[in-house]
Amino acid sequence: MLKNIPKVRPAIVAVSRDCFVKSLAEKRRRAVAEACRRNGTELYEAQTIVENEADMLRAADEVKRAGCNALVVFLGNFGPETPETQLAQH
Repeated sequence: MLKNIPKVRPAIVAVSRDCFVKSLAEKRRRAVAEACRRNGTELYEAQTIVENEADMLRAADEVKRAGCNALVVFLGNFGPETPETQLAQH
């Protein structure tokens, strides 16, 4: 039996432009998360929607506190490029 396989705890975070309503990104994130769960993939669904750098820091902190060690950055409605890149860095 292999013992050197990490336990992956993924999170999904939606990013959005602030010219769209957040509920659109939330609805789409929820649909992706539900589809993952139906197919047997459990993941933490971050409640923070990333629209700017401050949101990115909150989202990164949220998923770290949840014990996640992998991240899916979901473009809920064409998110801002800088915050999503920074989120992937964190």
